[in-house]
Amino acid sequence: MYFSDRNNKAISPKQQNHVCPKCGFDNHTAAVYCEICFYPLKVRHYLPSSSSKTNAAPPHSSLESQDNWRRELRKPSVISGLAVLALAVALWLNFFFNRQTVAVDGSNEISLYKSMSQVRDVPSGLFSYGGALYFASLVAHGINDAIMQDHPNFNLRYTKPIDQDQSYSNGIRMLLDGELSFAFNGRPLTDAEYAQAELRDVKLLQVPIAIDGIAFFGNHDLTLNNLSLDLVKDIFAGKITNWQQLGGADLPITPVLLSPEDLSVLSLESRSQPPETTQYVSNYTLAVRRVIATPGAIAFASASLIQDQQGIKIFNLAPRDSINYTTPIMAGKPNLEAFKAGVYPLTRRLFVVIRQDGTPDRLAGKAYTQMLLSDQGQKIVKESGFVPLYSE
Repeated sequence: MYFSDRNNKAISPKQQNHVCPKCGFDNHTAAVYCEICFYPLKVRHYLPSSSSKTNAAPPHSSLESQDNWRRELRKPSVISGLAVLALAVALWLNFFFNRQTVAVDGSNEISLYKSMSQVRDVPSGLFSYGGALYFASLVAHGINDAIMQDHPNFNLRYTKPIDQDQSYSNGIRMLLDGELSFAFNGRPLTDAEYAQAELRDVKLLQVPIAIDGIAFFGNHDLTLNNLSLDLVKDIFAGKITNWQQLGGADLPITPVLLSPEDLSVLSLESRSQPPETTQYVSNYTLAVRRVIATPGAIAFASASLIQDQQGIKIFNLAPRDSINYTTPIMAGKPNLEAFKAGVYPLTRRLFVVIRQDGTPDRLAGKAYTQMLLSDQGQKIVKESGFVPLYSE
């Protein structure tokens, strides 16, 4: 397309000079603003040729709109708006990738987070916990302190059973009775417990949180260092009653338990009763003291609870009818690698049990569990002497 100058000479737009009076840049003839400094240029008016449509836009219209678009993008307000948008997108992506929803026990209820601070729907109030005493190691290693730091209005308290019954079944009973907001459990829920919950119009959700190793320990003066799984079963079933039967001194064996239900760890509760010489205590601290004070005594507990105990003998344990002994305590700490690999012959899964009844207790149990299962929480689980299930 050609245009006419003042002398009616036909010239091409590319031949015309459009020099900026401010910076001297030779712009395209259709430019409205200088392409370098954006100084407004003198607008040239051209007459379209006869071959052009009467309603055609001037040749500089599309270029002008592009220039205007570029100028708008360079405005401080536009730049700041784009920065805010980019930040919002980055935060959303960070939240999305840090929060992975997983199904636990068939329920899409529990989510895994990077940190405790990310856990949502944490209720405010005072909430009670109890049940299996292995939680003592978690508390001692700072799980409750870490929760309080990120959620100061989520207050926790340990509720001790009035009758001193520290059995797993009593912990679940206290949960169903409303004495606990959530309960720790050292074994899976039984059919009877599920049925009892259903009668009360309450559903129970058990969430695995760690793997634990069971350690056997005895009086420090015992000469034996090794036991096999079949031998400890016979001891707590009353079939072996004297250490002399195992090659030790002529000394009666005194089993120490918190409850006959503890024997469920050895799968003995359905076919054997503890021997008559068994002594009972209300917690593992007293169990350690009783073993220290009683020649011939033997007990068992979570390795996490006896890792720092002095004055006791911790037995190496072998699988049934084997001499491949493995220590549950390595360099003063639970042997987590052996527990994780299944080399140690007696391990178990640990659970938190949550009420599913639409009350604040349900929210408390869910929030606590999700904080325990976060990467931050699982690090504390490991420091406490358990094998974490969900950490990297």
